[in-house]
Amino acid sequence: MNSILFEPASIKNIQLKNRFVRSATMEGRATFDGRPSRKLKELYFRLAKGEVGLVVTSAALVEAYKNLPNIEGLPFPLAIDEDRYIEDWREVIDGVHERGSKIAMQITHPGRQDYPSLRGSTPIAPSAVPLEDSDIVPREMTVDEIKEMVEKFAQACRRANEAGFDAVQLVGCHGYLINNFISPYANVRTDHYGGSTENRARFIVEIVRRARELVGPDYPLMIKMNFDDFIDGGLGKDEALQVAKIIVQASIDCIEVSGGTQAGGGTHISVKGINTERKEGYFRSYAEALKEQVSVPVILVGGFRTPSVMEKLVEDEVADFVSMCRPFIREPQLIKRWKDGDLTKAKCISCNKCFENWIKRPTRCYIEEPLEEG
Repeated sequence: MNSILFEPASIKNIQLKNRFVRSATMEGRATFDGRPSRKLKELYFRLAKGEVGLVVTSAALVEAYKNLPNIEGLPFPLAIDEDRYIEDWREVIDGVHERGSKIAMQITHPGRQDYPSLRGSTPIAPSAVPLEDSDIVPREMTVDEIKEMVEKFAQACRRANEAGFDAVQLVGCHGYLINNFISPYANVRTDHYGGSTENRARFIVEIVRRARELVGPDYPLMIKMNFDDFIDGGLGKDEALQVAKIIVQASIDCIEVSGGTQAGGGTHISVKGINTERKEGYFRSYAEALKEQVSVPVILVGGFRTPSVMEKLVEDEVADFVSMCRPFIREPQLIKRWKDGDLTKAKCISCNKCFENWIKRPTRCYIEEPLEEG
């Protein structure tokens, strides 16, 4: 395929062979203690072999769970809260590189959406705002706890760098801890971490600045960020754009545009029924606005299925990269198929069974299982 989508492009000092990103996907294929399993390694190798320019891992926890039940078949999350995880990733990273792709680690803390039974304690958040669709009320973090959490995120960035990841991506979306601080719905603090937009952005700014001290000036620090919480009183586009400018000034190198939280079943995160080209790229308007405000590369996710739709989006400079999640669950070799000339749209039918079942079992396509090959 002769297209801008297959032209090399850079994020800071790393060059990707094309404009395609595998957006972070909760695979649930870690070992019980948060390490990459054989099946997870094979999945990343398939994606790299399938010509994905940048593979972003599922979110690794900066504070591992204490009470995970050790039951075979459960979808265990990754962890990156101790140095012992560094060595585990080197074979995975080398294998992705050998197959021609780059790989970034995504890191997170669940915040107010945490699971008390797994965490072993009440969820933490900037404020004690009750969780939607639940009787859970998170505990408001103290200033000392906020400082400690800043250090946990920064040390996780250091570990990703030392392991050999090409970049790290912070989770600033979907109702997790960083998004909790930015959102006026979840953050009603009255100290210097709450109130104004600048104060609510302070948590992520401090993470980025401390991480930069540890990883140096050249290592790419990325963020996947909500530009609309789709909650009354939550973060909206105009304020999200202000936050984006603040964190770019703090030295964020790339922003992936997303939206929504787990409230209401996460319907805005992963939209069902993407059956026409008009429905693809449902966060497009946010990316267009962001491109006018920042000079760093912008990644756009949101229901992409058709090469020509993505091609026009990049040509029109709506975004620099396009990312997908669900299509790669069904077709890890999708980009290679397009590159080889089969330009029919992705086979994913947006049934969302993968999204709806991720908490119960490792993520898979419920229409057809991808081939188990390295």
